[in-house]
Amino acid sequence: MHGVTLTPAEKLKAALRLIRVPNLGIIILTQYLLRYCILAPYIYSGANGVMSPFTDFSLLVLATLLIAAGGYAINDYFDIKIDRINRPDKVVVNRIITPRGTIKLHMILNVIAIVIGFYLAYRIRILSFAFLFPFISGLLWIYSAKYKRVLIWGNLIVSALSAFVILIVWLFEFFWIRMSPDFFVTAIPDFRWVTKIFLAYALFAFLVSLFREIIKDMEDCGGDATNDCLTLPVVAGMKVSAWVVATLVVFTILLLAYGQVILSRMEMGLLFWYLMIAIQLPALYLLFKVFRAKDKNDYANLSMLSKLIMVAGILSLEIIFISN
Repeated sequence: MHGVTLTPAEKLKAALRLIRVPNLGIIILTQYLLRYCILAPYIYSGANGVMSPFTDFSLLVLATLLIAAGGYAINDYFDIKIDRINRPDKVVVNRIITPRGTIKLHMILNVIAIVIGFYLAYRIRILSFAFLFPFISGLLWIYSAKYKRVLIWGNLIVSALSAFVILIVWLFEFFWIRMSPDFFVTAIPDFRWVTKIFLAYALFAFLVSLFREIIKDMEDCGGDATNDCLTLPVVAGMKVSAWVVATLVVFTILLLAYGQVILSRMEMGLLFWYLMIAIQLPALYLLFKVFRAKDKNDYANLSMLSKLIMVAGILSLEIIFISN
């Protein structure tokens, strides 16, 4: 690789950069908080049912992480030329790790995830559950190879996969509970409430991911245009893209406000004010700044703010647990 000899520590650092460790950390945080802040207290507290084993749930988290890490690796593989323009200082593939090595890493991660998926399907007695993992893996490949360069579709796929990180936890636990018919019947009322919580967080993850992906496209507009990527900023321009981002942010704010009205009626004041301070105010700031962003640095800051809004939303699960 251009005559550069790397130490084992440097190779490990490059591999961790390739698979986006901070993003994987967000996935871990999300799924375990859903288990211990929502499922455990609202479904299993004082009930006769047995929660899914920690080992099985941890394997579910691991499989999700491996699929995501493989997706990040293959994305960088297909984006070599674009990343040389958009973020030359952060290029890993073909500078630190060979393209062949990237493909091998992608395959290894996904094979392990798919094997785990089949084991989990055996555990919950639902074979079709196993096919979710090769489906998501294939979708990430298609996204990186084709749909990332197609107007809006790439953004929608990534946003849907962000929601999927939440929904797969609900799906796994649903099938686990269903194996105990007597408990399943008694748990239905509580499970309906839990389902609403999961759907609310999945919708939040979808919307925040969607406007963040568009902001990232605005940040990367130069490299994308050079490589014929039909992203929204390339096709419609930065001003239209800013209005689309603003519309999505306003929609998110209004949905949160609706949720806050419900929380107020339920006397969950702590969660109400947490959402106001940790999410609504930063979202309003983002709305203000998106029309004033002028350069790559500005859009990078907005992208980071979007990620912080996402993390703040995830941490609100702790507030639900405290309020229980």
